[in-house]
Amino acid sequence: MIIKKSGTVYVAIVFALLVFYLGYQWWFNPSRALKRQMGEIAAVLSVPAGEPDMARTARLAELRRHLADNIRVRAGSTGISSRDAILGALRAWTPPAGGIEVHFVDTQVFIDSVTTARAYMSVEVATPDPLRGQPSVDRQDTSVHLDKRDERWVITTVESKNGIKAPE
Repeated sequence: MIIKKSGTVYVAIVFALLVFYLGYQWWFNPSRALKRQMGEIAAVLSVPAGEPDMARTARLAELRRHLADNIRVRAGSTGISSRDAILGALRAWTPPAGGIEVHFVDTQVFIDSVTTARAYMSVEVATPDPLRGQPSVDRQDTSVHLDKRDERWVITTVESKNGIKAPE
């Protein structure tokens, strides 16, 4: 069987376009970028067991750059309306000795425009339960609104229908 040169060029071009498309979908797609950012935020919200104060301060500083200064968080009938109030509440909160793990599950991202987006997810907070040997998991359905400011996506609104139960 003889392979024509034009056929090989055609296959190479199709392969290059496929690689470009998959690379774009994986790396540059705005929805994927926002999903990655939400994963980073979940990691920052997770508290390792026995975390030193300096590490906690660094985590909260990282969280600060993901939140708009005028962010509104509403869980049930409770609400907080500023980034500083949220960070202050997190600083004052004493996590359980075994730490907590935060995961954003079933995240769906919708880009509304070049400057606004929405994300819907279930927030799972797992705390170790020494009596049962298995983690205790609390799950809340949450909606998040984001705005693009200074070329970065920041969270402007977080809403959950149910109140937040603090891990013990």
